[in-house]
Amino acid sequence: MPRRTTTAQRGSGAGGGSLPKNRPLLLVSGATTTVRRHAGHPHLGRLIQPRSRNRLDEVVASGMWWAADNDCFQGLAPDEYFVMLNQIAAVDTSKLLFVPPPDVVGDSHGTLALFRAWLPALRKRGLPAALVAQDGLTPEQVPWGELAALFIGGSTAWKEGEDAELLIRAAQARKIWVHVGRVNTERRLRLLDAIGIDSFDGTQFSRFPDTYIPSWLRRLEHRQMGLF
Repeated sequence: MPRRTTTAQRGSGAGGGSLPKNRPLLLVSGATTTVRRHAGHPHLGRLIQPRSRNRLDEVVASGMWWAADNDCFQGLAPDEYFVMLNQIAAVDTSKLLFVPPPDVVGDSHGTLALFRAWLPALRKRGLPAALVAQDGLTPEQVPWGELAALFIGGSTAWKEGEDAELLIRAAQARKIWVHVGRVNTERRLRLLDAIGIDSFDGTQFSRFPDTYIPSWLRRLEHRQMGLF
């Protein structure tokens, strides 16, 4: 099994300042009622999206760590994305982990082009950028100096393979936050957690929050106690 890198070894990462010590974080989009019931859980955070944003004032007031998603898995909606950027820039971002520029699902070259095109919009607003890693991306291609986080996207086979692990290791070596999208099975979480990730999301937590959020938070607690 791959050796897991500890938080102490990892350093700061996204934002460059104090970051959550209880990792990985489960970042949930929507599911406001269920998330509110578990507010304060050390492994729970929020994820906002252009098409289905949580109320940002409530997200900030909750005191939870949070991040944004570009929602490009469903296709880029540029107007909604710009609205999201402006709304984020208008609130307290002290617990904001990352914001990814748009990406192209399964296309690392197209994603890098979009990253370069949209990065100035994030820089102008002072937002921490994440690159969404897609199939074919190599560590040498990543603009590490521009990143607060690396967001592992891509196909299922790719994100569970050696190429994605190399990217995660490279991010760890640079103390850059690592987020993984679409983690919907315990097997995948175990695989990625063995490598060492900082946060993850999954569609099941938004669709069936009362079924999955409490049980997965318990798994993360057990993991921290060495029982996972």
